[in-house]
Amino acid sequence: MKIQNSPLQYQGSLLNSLSIKQFIPKQDKISLSMSDYAIDLNFDILENANQVNEFMVRIEIGINNKGKKIPGYVISLKIDYLFQITSDDLDEATINNLKSMSAISIAIARLRSDLEHITQPYQFGAYSLPSIDMQDLFAQKKALINNL
Repeated sequence: MKIQNSPLQYQGSLLNSLSIKQFIPKQDKISLSMSDYAIDLNFDILENANQVNEFMVRIEIGINNKGKKIPGYVISLKIDYLFQITSDDLDEATINNLKSMSAISIAIARLRSDLEHITQPYQFGAYSLPSIDMQDLFAQKKALINNL
């Protein structure tokens, strides 16, 4: 099949803050289970009125940094993913879908890759963000916004 380019184009990313620590308890034997890490992820869509077709998805993630820590990584990261909508003839519903669904999904996929690359040289090797239930994430975000 021949592919058609999406009107939503990823432009790059800006790392705002990063903290990676290695947590090693004072036990002789370490049971490393990174899949059990508590993960807190939040995102926002940031728009500039002067740049109608450009926007950012800001993601803030905390991994294994709340409550009882599990051996391995303790990570805090804030990163902006830059996007551009390249078509001027899209209706408002399509634009909203590109921003609220597609861009968030692309940003999280990029985040997963970024985390793997960033953690690769550390003692515990690459950390891979587990699969995320996007419907649940969107529902939690909606509830958070409604409670403001």
